[in-house]
Amino acid sequence: MSKKAKLTESAEDFLEAIYLIGKTKKVVRVKDIAQHLNVKMASVVVGLKSLAEKGLVEHEHYGYVELTPSGEEIAKKTLYRHQLLFKFFHEALGLPANIADRDACRIEHYLSPDGLERILKFIEFMEKCPEGAPNWLTNFYYFLQYNQFPKTCLEKTESLVSLEQLDTQAKGKVQKLGGKVELKQELLKKGVVPGVIVTIKEKIPEGIKVKLNESVIFLMPEEAKEVFVIPA
Repeated sequence: MSKKAKLTESAEDFLEAIYLIGKTKKVVRVKDIAQHLNVKMASVVVGLKSLAEKGLVEHEHYGYVELTPSGEEIAKKTLYRHQLLFKFFHEALGLPANIADRDACRIEHYLSPDGLERILKFIEFMEKCPEGAPNWLTNFYYFLQYNQFPKTCLEKTESLVSLEQLDTQAKGKVQKLGGKVELKQELLKKGVVPGVIVTIKEKIPEGIKVKLNESVIFLMPEEAKEVFVIPA
């Protein structure tokens, strides 16, 4: 099968189902796939014929079904996307398991490699964060349950100012970064991250000199206005 060829949603579902069934049964039959996907056996036969033509399964009419190496590779990738999305919806967003599973099924076929990587990194961050769920995530769960913002969120939002609003020698603790993704990435490269203490050393028309830890960096006006701090 051509690497550029995009499988249909149902084709990926078939491959994933064959792989999962094969984990619990010695052989995979057409009726097993039909029951697993809740579809008619005739639909499975048509789908398997197409997959066989693409070299993804081996199947004789109404006989046993086996994945080829290429088919198994796609099945594993599809299952991985499903499990990752389920974890994201269920554990990160707090959706009930049945809804998380349903939504994962619907989205898994359309997720880009970049989107998959971002969700993977998000879950990894959640799991390895030393303090458990970050404060913002705990606040998000509160917001979901009570449909109102936690008091701490409102207090922080009301007290935030941008770096360009601070006077020379004033200090602030970085709380969040605004602007587009590219600008945020540039600020992060410079070490401007939430939680760090910054001191305004000099303000000139071309930008602001900021002391950050033991170094002094220069921020352009468009960068400084997107760094929000709580004055220290």
